[in-house]
Amino acid sequence: MKHATIALAFLLFAPTAYGTDLISMAHKAGFNSCDNAIKKEFSGLTEHANGVASTGYFNNRSFSIMATWGKEKDSVWKNTTLIKFGRRCLSYSLVGTTFPSKCEAFQAANSEWQVVRQAADFTWTQNQGGVNALLKDLPNNSCAITYRIHQSYDIDAVNPVRSVKGKNSNGNNNG
Repeated sequence: MKHATIALAFLLFAPTAYGTDLISMAHKAGFNSCDNAIKKEFSGLTEHANGVASTGYFNNRSFSIMATWGKEKDSVWKNTTLIKFGRRCLSYSLVGTTFPSKCEAFQAANSEWQVVRQAADFTWTQNQGGVNALLKDLPNNSCAITYRIHQSYDIDAVNPVRSVKGKNSNGNNNG
């Protein structure tokens, strides 16, 4: 059993890569037909020289990517699972960003995020589209913002067909 667990871990997770490698890594895993979704979802990664990504997969119908990019107090981490479903590619993402000032300043600059509740040292917010975001002040006087989005891509389309809850903390479609 111990050897099976170790072997499974090696099958599920590929080594770290840079943004330009994501599509070739997906293809090597047998995950084809969602290239445009990968390009769109991780466009920020390919625009930053310091971006790093790691991939994992269970079969040729799903592929996961965890990535980071940006700079101190202006960074992004994103964990996305892509699933092939007929002629669609579904994307489920958990995204974290940092705002260069405390969360109070973020809220003042982004009034579309209304406070829903305080829970411990987290502030739950929600925008008009129903997207929830968690805000947390960090020791370096910046604000961590975490939210999730779900999007659906046509296999052949470059942009999402439908964004289920897809606005990021800046009010833009995430990408």
